[in-house]
Amino acid sequence: MPTGGKLKIQNLSPDTILFNGQIFTLDAAGATAQAVAIKDGRIVAVGGNAEIKTLAGDHTRNIDLGGRPAIPGIFDSHNHLLEVGAKLSTIRLDECRSPEEMMELVRQQARDTPPGEWIVGQGWNEGNWNGRLPTRHDLDPATSDHPVVLMRFFNIDVVNSRALRAAGIDRHTPDPKGGKIERDAKGEPNGLLRASAKTLVRRLIPKPTLEQMKQSLRLACREMHRFGITSIVEPGLRPLEMRAFQSLYQDNELSLRVNLMPSWHGFHDDESEDVLGHRAREPGIYSGLGDEWLRIGGLKMAIDGGTTSHTAYMYEPYEGDAKLVAFNRIELDALYRHLRTAQELGWDVGIHCCGDHAQDMAVGAFAQVAREMPSPDARHNIVHGYFPTASALDQMAEYNIAAVLQPTFIYWEGDLLFRDVGERRAQNYKPARTYLDRGIVVTASSDVTSTVSANPFIALYALVTRKNKLGQHIAPQEAISREEALRAYTVSGTWLTREEHLKGTIEVGKLADIIVLDRDYFSVPDEEIKDIQVDMTIVGGDVVWQREQHHPQEKVEHTLI
Repeated sequence: MPTGGKLKIQNLSPDTILFNGQIFTLDAAGATAQAVAIKDGRIVAVGGNAEIKTLAGDHTRNIDLGGRPAIPGIFDSHNHLLEVGAKLSTIRLDECRSPEEMMELVRQQARDTPPGEWIVGQGWNEGNWNGRLPTRHDLDPATSDHPVVLMRFFNIDVVNSRALRAAGIDRHTPDPKGGKIERDAKGEPNGLLRASAKTLVRRLIPKPTLEQMKQSLRLACREMHRFGITSIVEPGLRPLEMRAFQSLYQDNELSLRVNLMPSWHGFHDDESEDVLGHRAREPGIYSGLGDEWLRIGGLKMAIDGGTTSHTAYMYEPYEGDAKLVAFNRIELDALYRHLRTAQELGWDVGIHCCGDHAQDMAVGAFAQVAREMPSPDARHNIVHGYFPTASALDQMAEYNIAAVLQPTFIYWEGDLLFRDVGERRAQNYKPARTYLDRGIVVTASSDVTSTVSANPFIALYALVTRKNKLGQHIAPQEAISREEALRAYTVSGTWLTREEHLKGTIEVGKLADIIVLDRDYFSVPDEEIKDIQVDMTIVGGDVVWQREQHHPQEKVEHTLI
């Protein structure tokens, strides 16, 4: 206790007050508010304009929302942030409307790239044109001086002849396990590489340095703020990639809250069993270590590929295919063994499963481990969960296994679903309504860069309307309410990461991660949900992004954390 002099009274007034808004708190009572007070990155008061404004001190920053709506920050629970940043540094192919348009971008890049260096592009989607997949015969005229790899938004690469030669791929090269080298009528590789076959070429591309990865993360964080994303789960990271996140955090430049999922069995095809076994055991850590900015999440595994590349592990062949190809990356006995190890060590596990057969394998193995070695607080989850069987639903409900869905896929590639699996199976695609009705935790995510955009409002539109980009309905009976959809993109993700006490709602004591919208998500017509834009993104009480052109009268200081 002080014995002399005066006590120094700490300034208890808020750092920031948001007022004159329509604030949807998403708390248990479903309350709305007009104003929020923020101190030291946390919410300290929520209520009406008058009561909150009386808390202001001389140094409080007051932000008039002008009647606009605000919601909790978006939690994208499956987001390849590092890849997003890398993509921003390569040729962006998302908007290409023909293979010829892609090749012109390659020609332009070739003019500025020294001969022999790699040219990389990302994001093409044959659904943006007539559905024809490009081949090396499209790429070769663009350049013969550079190896070229153009990555589809998910699970297929197209490469030129020079890249095939560099990888030693010819007519005699066998398909790798879990992948396929596409060939022409004469048996020659045509440049299309599916699933694990991609790694035959990708492993030759020079690996980015630590500083390059940090720069990718800086770019990606800004991109996420534009969409109101304040937290993510980054899945499938190798040690150096995890180091890049920690280095950025230590430099005080990480402006997004991140849960890191180390890569484990089945996710990368070039890592040995020994290496992956050590990854789970040797660090002496497990899920949950970290703080509100950077935490260790679960281990990321993968069993199969995806439907559009015909590499999801299904019970029935794809439409037009004569036979079933088993694209399973992990055998069932090995899967059980790995999951038992994770349970012993305290790791949560997220498993990539797109096919119905793959999901049954994963859920069955989870259930067996749970029966033998109960862990009531485990946060295991199925990533994608396209076509759950009745058995999978029963076990997910019984053993509290979450579904991490990507409604962005419904919108951007829903039209390809009918081509790949037909109308009957499409009726069970990403069944959000069924999952919720069974009491299964549902979280929403983008899975960028395996989709066109991280925009959560396109994803929310898809969850609510079940429409794709062409206006076609995809399993419309699986639509969920607007509140359920928004909770999947905010509150539910916190269950995965054991952060229910920290974020997801706008309540006293929680982190001040709030986004301001240009229109009311809850009242606009259904077709306008996808058009909603974020006017302001606030992370930990700091404005990290603002759409100035929309409200030029506002004078809010931009701060990067």
